Amino acid sequence: MVTWTSSNPAVATIDAAGRATGAAQGTTTITATDSAGTIASTTRRVLDRSVLTVVRAGAGSGNVTSSPAGISCGADCSETYDSNSTVTLTATPATGSSFAGWIGCDAATGATCTVTMTTARTVTATFDLQRVVLTVSKTGLGAALGSVASSPSGINCGADCYEPYNFDTVVTLTASPSLLVTGWSGCDAVSGATCTVRMQSARSVSVSFVGLP
Repeated sequence: MVTWTSSNPAVATIDAAGRATGAAQGTTTITATDSAGTIASTTRRVLDRSVLTVVRAGAGSGNVTSSPAGISCGADCSETYDSNSTVTLTATPATGSSFAGWIGCDAATGATCTVTMTTARTVTATFDLQRVVLTVSKTGLGAALGSVASSPSGINCGADCYEPYNFDTVVTLTASPSLLVTGWSGCDAVSGATCTVRMQSARSVSVSFVGLP
């Protein structure tokens, strides 16, 4: 039979099976004594540990990972690290999003944030929706007589033929007067005087108007 003892139970306790449990920062000596009186001992150091929590903010989306490993946020946005250890966080925006910045770091460079775990810490990573530009041009002899409006709003061409939209927005363009429209180019789908475009990249659309007789 082996008897286990801890020289400093306030730092770590040890049960009858030899399983040690840390209680506070510090150092303790774990001693094992067998039935013949043979003694063996080892020194254990217990470090304080603090929780790092990552919060994702903004209209966009993305993932934050850590080094040392533990956070993959996404799924796991909180992890416990040793006191005074340095954790590096890296933000990766999802398709259609962009990384906007950090709050709560000790230092930040672009998509990278470093935190020293002197206490429990919370870091915020903000992701915005990527914006892509739709440009409309009018051609043909009747171009000066025609106009194009968009839904969602933003283009009124005439005066405003250029507008940024959030990634993956479907924009419907309507040309008027419809009787003068002879065709579109650059659309995903066309129905008479109407053109639709899904904004997954910068797009240019042209509509042709016939002149009055």
